[in-house]
Amino acid sequence: MRQILMILILGLFTIGEISAQDFKRINYQLDFGTTLTIPYKSTIEIWPEIDKHPHTDYSPNFGYFLEVMISYNLNRKYSINTGLNYNYTALGISDKIGLFENKGNLTNSYLTFPVLIKCRLSNKLPISISTGPYLSLLISANEKGTTYIDTAGFIFDDPDPLLESIEPIQKYNTDVKKNYSAIDYGISLQLDYDIKLSQRLNGVVLTRFNYGLKNVLTNDLVNNSSANDWKNYNFMIGFGVKL
Repeated sequence: MRQILMILILGLFTIGEISAQDFKRINYQLDFGTTLTIPYKSTIEIWPEIDKHPHTDYSPNFGYFLEVMISYNLNRKYSINTGLNYNYTALGISDKIGLFENKGNLTNSYLTFPVLIKCRLSNKLPISISTGPYLSLLISANEKGTTYIDTAGFIFDDPDPLLESIEPIQKYNTDVKKNYSAIDYGISLQLDYDIKLSQRLNGVVLTRFNYGLKNVLTNDLVNNSSANDWKNYNFMIGFGVKL
C-alpha cells in the first residue's frame, strides 16, 4: 500500500508542475464491457505422490464490468481519471478429489475505485495511456457447478442403502465470501483510443489490465480452492461514451 501511495503522490506532483499554466476541465464518461480473468495459479496439487490425489485446475473465464468515470483535464495532454467501477469476474474451476470431481465457475464481484493518471501519446493519433492504483471492496464470492461422483468406485461387503442412494451427478452453489478478504488493491494500466461518434458525442475503445498486489484469501481453502495465497489478475476490454 505504501508503494501505491508513493506512485500516486509523485505522479500528481509531476503532472501539476507540467500543467500549471494550462486550462482545467471536467468530463464524464460511462464505460462497459467484458472482463477476462487470468488465474493466479493454473494447477494446485495436494499429496501428488498418492494415487488419485486431490488437485484443482483453474482456467480463464469471462465476466463483465460497468463504470462511471470523471476526468479532470490538467492540460491538453494530461488528465486524472477516477470514478466507480463494478467488476464481475469469473474463473473456470475443476476439482478432483478421489471419486469426486467438481466442475464449475468461481465468481467474484468487486466495487472498485481507480485513480488513473492519463497521458495522450500523440497530437495526431487519439491514443492515450493511463496508469495508477485501485482499491476494491468485495461484494460477493460464489462457487457454482456440478459434482460428478464415481459411484462404481464405492466398494463394500454388504449393501449400504446410504451409499446406494447417492446421485452420481449433483449441482452445487456455495457462498465462499468468508474465504476472501473484504479489500483488494493493485495497479492498473490502460490504453484508450478515442472515436468521434457525432458533432457533440465522443466515444472511446479501452483495454485495461488490473494487477492485484494483495493476497485476497483469508485462510487455506482445502476443498474446491486448495490455495494458501491468491492474487487477482484481469483484463478489461470495453467501450465508453464521453458525456
